Amino acid sequence: METQACVNLKGDILGRPEIEILVDRFYAMVRQDAVLGPVFDVIARVNWDEHIPKLCDFWETVLFRTGGYKGNPLAAHFALTRDATMDRAMFDGWLLLFKQAVDADFAGENAEHIKRVAADMANVIHSRLQAAAITPLPAIPGRSYADYRRREPSVPPGR
Repeated sequence: METQACVNLKGDILGRPEIEILVDRFYAMVRQDAVLGPVFDVIARVNWDEHIPKLCDFWETVLFRTGGYKGNPLAAHFALTRDATMDRAMFDGWLLLFKQAVDADFAGENAEHIKRVAADMANVIHSRLQAAAITPLPAIPGRSYADYRRREPSVPPGR
């Protein structure tokens, strides 16, 4: 009886070089997606030359705690809700593509971890967007709903 060993030819995500490969592959897939592509290219008008390094910083910080990412992903997604349907299906599509991008090139502990983190992040952002959409907000004189969501500091009249 012969035993066949299953050999894993894919390596794990070990640092910035692998994150760059992942992010490049994933966002190439996103841009080709019929639903997600227009959100990034038409609605958000992403400057990919600037955005890709930020995304690499984000995932490097998430996976390796480098602290290089400075930003607020939730605020960025809130800004899109005026012009894009940020529904569960959109987040599920994003997550499916992310998992496919990871699985295309990587296998291992970090690869599995980054997929779990992406799923958690998609769930949290979607939940917060939905909660903001259905939560009645108190009227604040002189401020719009968009101002309230941005949480700009309120300045009492006359100051």
